[in-house]
Amino acid sequence: MTRIIAGEWRGHPLPKLTTGSVRPTTDRARTILFDTLRDVTEFSVLDLYSGTGALGFEALSRGASSLVSIDNNRKYIDSQKEWIQKHTKPFKSYVGDVETVLPRLQDKYDLIFADPPYAEGLPAEVLNLIESHSTPDTILVFESARRSDTLLESEIYRLVKQKEVAETRIQIYKADKL
Repeated sequence: MTRIIAGEWRGHPLPKLTTGSVRPTTDRARTILFDTLRDVTEFSVLDLYSGTGALGFEALSRGASSLVSIDNNRKYIDSQKEWIQKHTKPFKSYVGDVETVLPRLQDKYDLIFADPPYAEGLPAEVLNLIESHSTPDTILVFESARRSDTLLESEIYRLVKQKEVAETRIQIYKADKL
């Protein structure tokens, strides 16, 4: 069972999904990611392709101020809503494709997780939408298959760290040209 690694909800089990092809970020990968990010206190977080919500909920547990979660599977979002009711933090969720939902959002975010299905990657249109929701200090975390050598081509983001954990490649980008 996947659990929150650290913070105020440490040890709390995350929503368990029995349908679909969700691939939650492993405990080890989340530990390495958040150790690399260090402090996410008071960050506004956007979790794209959120699945179980593991990344966003981990950020909230570690002090993030708010979370917006997007996934195209209603069952995943319903599971997240049910889970967050037991925890008190600002949370909004949207069911739909990232390409459809992101244009409707107005806010900018400090931390953006993009963990699309490995076979799909991150389309250029989605990266453009992500850029429109970024501040000069936004951190973008992109997960892909370890065997993928994809680097995001962005006008505003530069790669600052890359980690490989089991079958996952985690790339951390920092906005620097807004």
